[in-house]
Amino acid sequence: MAKASLQESIRKVISTSKEDGNKKQVSILLPEKTISMLDIIMEQLKIVTEGKLSTSRNQFIENAIDELIDAASDVLFEDHGINVEELLDYEGEDDIEEESKAEAITDELVVLFPAKNSNFQKIFLGQNQWWSVRIGAKNRPRIKYAACYVGSPISGITHYAEVDKIVPTSNGDGKYIIHFKGKPIALQNKIKLGNSPINSVRKLRYTTRSKLLNAQQVSDLW
Repeated sequence: MAKASLQESIRKVISTSKEDGNKKQVSILLPEKTISMLDIIMEQLKIVTEGKLSTSRNQFIENAIDELIDAASDVLFEDHGINVEELLDYEGEDDIEEESKAEAITDELVVLFPAKNSNFQKIFLGQNQWWSVRIGAKNRPRIKYAACYVGSPISGITHYAEVDKIVPTSNGDGKYIIHFKGKPIALQNKIKLGNSPINSVRKLRYTTRSKLLNAQQVSDLW
């Protein structure tokens, strides 16, 4: 984890607190010195904020764990093609928000998935389909095209495909298979990650065909 990222996270903690009612309790054993240092840090943070610090010690630790998870997830996805969020199989607030954003798109809708290079080659390019994925009910009938952000060594978007049909998987797991109309189409230029954070392509995202055809980097898609 980058030191600068942690420092920025700490600065955010000073002025904000993270509230989440959907939590489970876990026990973490820490060395006595670590606990003492945490107590001192919290006391000093209260001093520098003139007693206005709204973050508890536990919230401070939670924030650090979130940073660790993000950093580790980025490395696993970009270097090894392992998508932790996909393995988690959990629809959170970010997924619901993305589905809502897609509802407001009036152009030809493109759904973008994260992909491991081997799966992309075998399934997306080799079988002219993509599976098994979760897609909101309201947006399924509107999806015209599908694309993938592929991890290392490609690290970008190289193809897209016109969608023929989207059907449920046979095992009743709530996921879907996207069948293409013919072979995927190669983009004129690869869309690189650029300045976008890797976590912006670790989950399902929506964009438009016009943006996809004209984008130079991922941030141009949103």
